[in-house]
Amino acid sequence: MGGLIDALQSLVKIRSVYGENGSLQGVDDAAGAAQKLLKDSGLKDAELKSLGEGEAKLVYAQYECAGAPPGTPMVLLYAHYDVQPPGDWGDTAFRPVIDAKARRMTGRGAADDKSGVVMHAGAVQAFDGKPPVHLRVVLEGEEETGREALENYAKQHRELFTADVIVIADTGNHKIGEPTFTTSLRGVVEVDVTVSTLKAECHSGMYGGPAPDAFMALVRILARLHDDDGNVTVPGLVQGKWTDLEPEEKQFRSDAGVLDGVKLIGTGSLGSRLYTKPSLNVVGLKGVPPMDHPANQLRDTVTARVGMRIAPQEDPQRAVDQLTAYLKSVNPWKANVDVQVSSEGLGKGKGFQAETRQPRYEVARQAMEKAYPGTQAQHAGQGGSIPLASLLQEINPKATVLLIGCEEPLCRIHATGESVSLDELESMTLAESYLLQMLAVPAGADVSGSRCPQ
Repeated sequence: MGGLIDALQSLVKIRSVYGENGSLQGVDDAAGAAQKLLKDSGLKDAELKSLGEGEAKLVYAQYECAGAPPGTPMVLLYAHYDVQPPGDWGDTAFRPVIDAKARRMTGRGAADDKSGVVMHAGAVQAFDGKPPVHLRVVLEGEEETGREALENYAKQHRELFTADVIVIADTGNHKIGEPTFTTSLRGVVEVDVTVSTLKAECHSGMYGGPAPDAFMALVRILARLHDDDGNVTVPGLVQGKWTDLEPEEKQFRSDAGVLDGVKLIGTGSLGSRLYTKPSLNVVGLKGVPPMDHPANQLRDTVTARVGMRIAPQEDPQRAVDQLTAYLKSVNPWKANVDVQVSSEGLGKGKGFQAETRQPRYEVARQAMEKAYPGTQAQHAGQGGSIPLASLLQEINPKATVLLIGCEEPLCRIHATGESVSLDELESMTLAESYLLQMLAVPAGADVSGSRCPQ
């Protein structure tokens, strides 16, 4: 663990924010460090693959367990080394601090998702670099951007992404110390809604009243996207049911930082609102002056980027079509309304639903419970999206896809003060090591001392 903690500290120090200040230096540095970590762990052929000009490098390693018996599975391990911008946290976000008493490391990316990178490296190290299964390791540098470079590359090079078992280390346990598989992810769509009412901006004193302000028209349209209870009103969207582990409302309010007295929105179970029903919010605005430069003008044109999480079974294009039609229909002032998939060409990602009845899912459950003695593994959902999960599932329709990791709620991923539990890092690395060991041998066989026979 000492070496893994040192490795995580070194990775967190690298400011791997994709495209920050127009540069790829941070993600390039992190890719090189991740490549070296894999090589030092025993994956000597770890390489940097180009996904195209202006894209972060893909760290890719392939390992064949020479002499392994027929039927030995290929296991694909995924994580990402890029991180969210520091925001108000500033430069201190990249100065990792360890609280020895709390057993936590604080720093941007300590949990999301450099812990996943280190977890995979640690599992390989557990076998002295010779795990008893075949491996493919995929470490991405653009996950936080929503860019589709890796997805497009995987579609063109499917042979590099085939596997029998896939471990995506970018989620976590529903509570610290309680092993959890994420079995459901919502998809995501984003559209830019542009509302125009005037040929040009004009003085609010001279024309305000009868002349419609584009931003106020936009506000009225956006207000129609929820009913009074906070349910999304876009018709025809999939509304799923949630039947697995139900979140606790008190814990949820605390984790989300909901202010005292503020009610939660939506109806139905908390699990369904989080995991299987659509949710919607504005993620960006253009055309409205900032508070430090206010202007007494009516706005002529404004744009809002609307993000919508969709049920795991929902088709993203269908959701875009439904949202577009509805936004154009709820227009009380008859403004000019244009709706487009967000300008960067992103904006659509499929959800994910795990097939938990596969035999290897049971093996994974046993591995998790062995790493967390006296516990029972749970199935939980997440409201976020990992589009690569559904693509890997599509490329490998018979594979067992496992979403696990170190990102329990106390990590506060994406927020100021992001941290990771070092105990959780140790236990999850151990769980993945047990998984590789148990996948390599028949059920009930002695797995002690398993190594690749090469």
